Amino acid sequence: MQLPGVQQQDGSWYVLDEEFPWDVRDVKRDIFSLVPYRDTTVLFCDTCEANRVLSGLGEEEEEFLFPLAGLYHKERRLIFVFMWEEYEQMLETVLHELRHDMQYEQQEKKAFFHQEKDRHYEERWIEQDARMFARLKIQEFLDRA
Repeated sequence: MQLPGVQQQDGSWYVLDEEFPWDVRDVKRDIFSLVPYRDTTVLFCDTCEANRVLSGLGEEEEEFLFPLAGLYHKERRLIFVFMWEEYEQMLETVLHELRHDMQYEQQEKKAFFHQEKDRHYEERWIEQDARMFARLKIQEFLDRA
């Protein structure tokens, strides 16, 4: 993937914000010490940069009505991470979005993405599952420390 303004890169993980305080290799290593490796592109950037990336790929821009920590773009298998000030919270966001990638990969769970689109965000099974998965994995990470 060709991206302008890449500050850091490790495989398909990109940092597009010069204020990102972590080493992306360390972030990736910590994530894949908790879950099996996934070939999903992860971008650490702001919402404006996310829309530039999506537009460059021929996708519709997203409308960000409230602050988001992250976003999974299922059609392109892209994870955008928008908040990273606190390391563990950032890891939890990546894990949450990776869980969506895992869900979307499974045919029986893929339907939930479409069936639940009219439900409130917090009520969706895919969100509850991703939240619980990320919390359990972060607890595993903290228990190791």
